[in-house]
Amino acid sequence: MEHTILTIIALISLSPATLARHSPLPAPNHEDSGEILPSTIEAAEPLCGTAESDYAPCLSRERADSLFSQCCELHAPAGCRSLCTYESDEATARNALMEAVESGKCKLREVSSILYCASQNQDNKACCAHLGLADPRLNVGDRCLRFCDPAGENGITSITRKDVVCLFNWNVISYCAHSGIPFEK
Repeated sequence: MEHTILTIIALISLSPATLARHSPLPAPNHEDSGEILPSTIEAAEPLCGTAESDYAPCLSRERADSLFSQCCELHAPAGCRSLCTYESDEATARNALMEAVESGKCKLREVSSILYCASQNQDNKACCAHLGLADPRLNVGDRCLRFCDPAGENGITSITRKDVVCLFNWNVISYCAHSGIPFEK
């Protein structure tokens, strides 16, 4: 629900010029009208996928899930593919992860392939830190931030029981991975 609200707020706050840049319809030609266009003024609205927008995703959940699923078909074990959605509801995300791992269909060591596909090779550590994944109260330091950039320099080489607190924040990891996918060109 919160994810939907953030997406709606992000869409409502877009200026006509921004909407025109991402619309399949041609933008109107205002060159000779003398009108001051929003694109000629410093951008006032926050960009999706940034701290200014509270990391509102740039792509719809449906499109993002499609990209995620395509990657999982190529790189993730079949038993883990139920995790290949950008679920940002805390209870739903946690239960899906626990069910996949506890059932034995998805081994803990195989979750890294899901994280790789979720991130779409983007570094989402800033979003994860913004949403508290490095909060001192978790007592893990920056350890969980590597889940937000699994292909990066300090990415995922293995997942152990020490990472349970990170995985219990699967919804944050998932939300930030979704928000890190840039607009398609």
